[in-house]
Amino acid sequence: MIDVKLTDQTWTFLCSFLSGVLLGLVYILFKCFRASFNNRRIPTVVFDVMFMLIFTIITCLFSIGFTDGFVRYYVVIGEIVGLLAFKFTLGYVFYKLFEHILKFLRKIKEIIIKNISVILKKLLKAGHKMLYNKVNKKAKSAN
Repeated sequence: MIDVKLTDQTWTFLCSFLSGVLLGLVYILFKCFRASFNNRRIPTVVFDVMFMLIFTIITCLFSIGFTDGFVRYYVVIGEIVGLLAFKFTLGYVFYKLFEHILKFLRKIKEIIIKNISVILKKLLKAGHKMLYNKVNKKAKSAN
């Protein structure tokens, strides 16, 4: 057994809690990106797998840096508690804020697309009129 002081364990647990909070922020960002897709099944699977990989990599790097490569139970518990603490407190606020931003961006997108389609319709009508006039002039001159 490796001797680990209680102060080192406490410090490592607190750092793993902060790591879990950062992972919670990553989770909320992935959740927000997922919400921006219309078809939610495929993006959900992709973003969940990506989050699990990121969580695993962060846990391994954290364990290498703080516990000499040993994955200790209190490190994993600290990360999970930090993630859940963020998710159920500030994560909710961040997600609702992102929903409002997403609605606003969708409205702007709709306005832009509507204006572009109106402009394109006018240009196509003008192009059709110019083509039609040239054909009529050639037909009149041939008679």
